[in-house]
Amino acid sequence: MPSILIVDDEEGLLLSLMSAFRMQGYRVEGVETAQGALEALKKEPFDALLTDMIMPGMGGLALMERVRSQFPRIPVVLMTGGATVETALQALKGGAADYVLKPFSLTEILHVVDRALEQSRLRQENLELNELNRRLRELDQVKSDLLSAVTHEFRTPLTVIHGWLDHLLSAGVEALSPGQRESLAAIRGSVLRLGRLIANLLALVESHAGRGVEGADPVSLWELLQSAAASLSAEAAERGVAITLRDAGRPHVVVGDGKQLGLLLLNLLENAVKFSARGGTVLAAVSGSGREVEASITNATGQFPADQIPRLLKPFTQGNMGLTRAAGGLGLGLAVVRAIVQAHGGVLLVETGNEQGATVRVRFPAAQAVAEATPEG
Repeated sequence: MPSILIVDDEEGLLLSLMSAFRMQGYRVEGVETAQGALEALKKEPFDALLTDMIMPGMGGLALMERVRSQFPRIPVVLMTGGATVETALQALKGGAADYVLKPFSLTEILHVVDRALEQSRLRQENLELNELNRRLRELDQVKSDLLSAVTHEFRTPLTVIHGWLDHLLSAGVEALSPGQRESLAAIRGSVLRLGRLIANLLALVESHAGRGVEGADPVSLWELLQSAAASLSAEAAERGVAITLRDAGRPHVVVGDGKQLGLLLLNLLENAVKFSARGGTVLAAVSGSGREVEASITNATGQFPADQIPRLLKPFTQGNMGLTRAAGGLGLGLAVVRAIVQAHGGVLLVETGNEQGATVRVRFPAAQAVAEATPEG
């Protein structure tokens, strides 16, 4: 139940107010002086203070100043019979929650105090939410700093491992037995997958940091798609999934960061392969008009409900995030794709249908259209 401390040197009014608030379910204490109010507040907490403005000794305004200094969370409601505009403004500027003129009805004073308590509650909740948001921002910054440090520190040793594996599989292949070559190829595949995970983490960190496209150069989306398919050929073969590229016939050039766009296509192809049934086919194509270029990846066997799409576009999310899920990964693929698409001013479309698998399309302005839109063009 709410509690209230009432201060008034008129005994009759004080007793009436105490009785009225008790009838409304308040825990009530009443005193006749400001000094008595300060002593009562030191003994136990109250949710609100209702005080007369004009009293012998310390008046209501002086009491309010003391209370605001020592007990800042307690809302103070002032009441007086000798009010002027100046005293009202003084009270409100001094931090009074409200101001009521004598004579007043019990209904009026109850309403004023209830409103002051509600405002105080809302202010306190707002303070708590602000503090929670501050702590969440700090945690988010710690997470971003950690991801950034981890990804940068992992890339150097991973590059060394990758380089030596390539050297062993090429220069020293004659000296290796078939079993050794197979083992090194498996290690190389794992290194490539780990490299993609690190690249995705780094792309996510850069996106959260507000970093846009670092380099804006003409790049062929068709060549990037071919490169991505080649990188995933061994993994697709291991899973029994075929990747079919529809010959674009043209390079289909866009303006952007080649590494980011390559990662985007790699993520889309990897997801399509990962969630395909054995024996399935992934169809990848690039097409375009004179104004835009579109890359589409179709998974003929994998499906997911359309209502899951918004959730799947969030970082660290898959359709099934259980430890026994069939497909591994951090659930970053589509989130990173969306970030790269947005950074390049493109459009991301996800389509899914009954027994039709899923298709993801990304569209970007064609390089020619970008050139025509610039002053130089």
